[in-house]
Amino acid sequence: MTMAEPLGTEASGLPEPTGWTDSLTGLEGPEFWRKLVIAEVARANRYKRPMTVVLLDVDGMASIERVWGGEVAHHTLRETAQCLRRMARTSDHLTRIGPSRFGILLTETDEIAAINFVERVRVAGPKSVPRTADLIQFVFGWASPKAGDAPEAVVHRAEDRMASDRD
Repeated sequence: MTMAEPLGTEASGLPEPTGWTDSLTGLEGPEFWRKLVIAEVARANRYKRPMTVVLLDVDGMASIERVWGGEVAHHTLRETAQCLRRMARTSDHLTRIGPSRFGILLTETDEIAAINFVERVRVAGPKSVPRTADLIQFVFGWASPKAGDAPEAVVHRAEDRMASDRD
């Protein structure tokens, strides 16, 4: 399962998160994400409850590294994680799943409410990193499971929507 691999992002020297917890941001890591998406899609299908997978790429991180250096790039990721913490509910799950990619699982959230979350983060995110806001773009994708969906299908739909958000 490749639910953590970013699509269409530029190469950077940012550390790849590994394991259950990301040491750079303090968020859960890609191993947690893989298990979480499998369990939550199964739960949503079984109990017919809403949930939405949201992916966020912070595009432009290579430019930040080139212009400002690695420490500023790391600061940008940490501040993005803090912004997500402020915007999310305690029942939501926040993970860093790639060098500049975050995975957010919104429990008990349909796609309309997820779009509202995305738009709040789209506005607040750049404000949380004023020094580098001109060099980055928050790119989002989201999807909710349909009856009988495999976890990979939900993540793939979110990635497809992310590709559209880049255009």
